[in-house]
Amino acid sequence: MNAPVDPDSAIGARARAWALAVIGEDFPPARSAELETWLKADPRHVSAYEQAESTLLLLDEALAAPIAARPARLSPRWVWPAAAMAASLVAAAVLATPPAAIMSAPGQTREVALADGSHVTLGPASSLRPSWRLARRTYVLGSGQAFFAVVRDEAHPFTVTAGETKVRVLGTRFDVHKGLDNRVRVEVEQGLVEVSRGPSVAKVPAGRGALADASGVRTAALDGVGDAGAWRRGRLAYAAAPLADVIADLNRYGLHVRVAANAADLKVTTGLRPDQAGAFVAGLPRVLPVTVAQEPDGGLLIRAR
Repeated sequence: MNAPVDPDSAIGARARAWALAVIGEDFPPARSAELETWLKADPRHVSAYEQAESTLLLLDEALAAPIAARPARLSPRWVWPAAAMAASLVAAAVLATPPAAIMSAPGQTREVALADGSHVTLGPASSLRPSWRLARRTYVLGSGQAFFAVVRDEAHPFTVTAGETKVRVLGTRFDVHKGLDNRVRVEVEQGLVEVSRGPSVAKVPAGRGALADASGVRTAALDGVGDAGAWRRGRLAYAAAPLADVIADLNRYGLHVRVAANAADLKVTTGLRPDQAGAFVAGLPRVLPVTVAQEPDGGLLIRAR
């Protein structure tokens, strides 16, 4: 059994930093491995980490409770008995490992009720996961597209991270699309959404969308409020979108098409149904300076003429 660790010690401070990072950051496998290495280095690290984690969870529960039910004061020091804090290294490592993703297959959409009562509709071949097993209302869109209907909670903002872009709301309805090169599109159907990438931040109201890429965040009006997440109604729409992004979307519906680098940035403005994807690709040479050829594996290759 490990004895409690002084929270003011170097180990205690490091444990607090790890616990805060696990709660607040996207935690990729490399970061989890780094934490596991630190935990294995000394039994006191395990004890200190669990003390810090327990304190953070208690604070979260206290802040979520009605004011009348909150304790008058939370001690800044760890006062848990050693028996309550002792746990195995395996358990600590499991908590640090990112939780399983919610996924959809190519061509499939999937509706999921989240733990806080919000709902998400995943587009085809998409992946969404909580940023941490015990995190509240914090998700990572690993790939694809998702439409969120978020229950309002003033005390706990709902956040979605997609690559280097963060979307933050209190409660609203919005769509997030993660494209190639970490380009992220956000479309707002209801409420107000904050979209940030690095120092660039934009507030996006209903009926508008945002594009976040390496140059920052830019906003523009949608054709109509109902156009946010139009893919849920079987309509894909693009306005001056890179051809590579459009084809990447269509591949999630079951196509097998590659775009050569010399054609990737050609701009496409179109609207189509997913079942029209094959005809759309076949007709590209009539509207863009490209050729479409079959590859040995049976897929198609689009290249500039």
